[in-house]
Amino acid sequence: MKQISERVQLLNNKPANNDGKYVLYWMQMFKRTTHNHALNFAIEQANERKLPLVVYEGLKFYYPWASDRFHTFILEGVEEKRRAFKKLGIKYIFYLQKNDKSPKQTVAKLAKSAALIVTDDFPCFIIPDHNKAIVKRAEIPVYAVDSNGVIPMSRFEKEEFAARTIRPKIKKLLPDYFVKFKVEKIVIKAENLKVNCPDTEVNAKNIADLVGQCAIDHSVKASEIYHGGTANGRKRLKNFIEKILPDYETSRNKPDFDGSSRLSSYLHFGFLSPLEIAFAVREADAPKTAKEAYLEELIVRRELSYNLTRHNLKYDSIEALPDWVQKTMREHIDDER
Repeated sequence: MKQISERVQLLNNKPANNDGKYVLYWMQMFKRTTHNHALNFAIEQANERKLPLVVYEGLKFYYPWASDRFHTFILEGVEEKRRAFKKLGIKYIFYLQKNDKSPKQTVAKLAKSAALIVTDDFPCFIIPDHNKAIVKRAEIPVYAVDSNGVIPMSRFEKEEFAARTIRPKIKKLLPDYFVKFKVEKIVIKAENLKVNCPDTEVNAKNIADLVGQCAIDHSVKASEIYHGGTANGRKRLKNFIEKILPDYETSRNKPDFDGSSRLSSYLHFGFLSPLEIAFAVREADAPKTAKEAYLEELIVRRELSYNLTRHNLKYDSIEALPDWVQKTMREHIDDER
């Protein structure tokens, strides 16, 4: 693994395939067509090689906690991406793996005709294992690009233990990164590119049927309140800016008041970029203290969490807690509860 820029890591040392028909971007966590550093880097690589770009997004049935709710939310963002990528001249493939009889290793198969692979650098959940697996199977370069936060994760070289330790570092770095996102445009269009890969047709009318065909937990039903996709995320953002942000500093901690942004799921599933949200908040007509309160959570607190998962492999275990916390818990293990 080699850090070749602040946001880009080269995960192997394989040569590019000079006979490749396209550059492949494996979209895993950054499920958006704008404000996406991984997509931008893939476009740059395709343009350098005078090749079209193929974006592949897959959804398998056996990820942890796979359910109707998560599947539906993800699928609701597919159709808009397909339309957007078509306008951009980029080939978009979405494959829904329904059960253990469905085709497997689609990324490895696509890699055989690719010059190189670009994917998402996400420090936790199943993504690191995905990236290790494709490095073993692919005979071409694999790049992982960080589009998680406003500031690249690589700028923090060690684990930070509290907001108070990372906050001054973020404050110093923020002017360099809290800037308008540069949009790259593909040169070689993929309009007539033929790719041998299953491609699932997804639209608003067939999502429920598709979800019902998947071997997932059907007891956790799709949300009737939250709907996936960047467009729906932006509607939530607009509502937050206009109706909730002005009172955010005082209302966010009141459970009897609708005082939260309700943007968490759109950030988590990558439909909205924190940079896009941060700009909307900074430019909003709201009290400075309210905007600062939200940006503290969106940037400082959120990026502190990414820092933990990047530097501490035991982030999802009690072992990630400081020694004094573990000592206190051991001392009180027999307390009556």
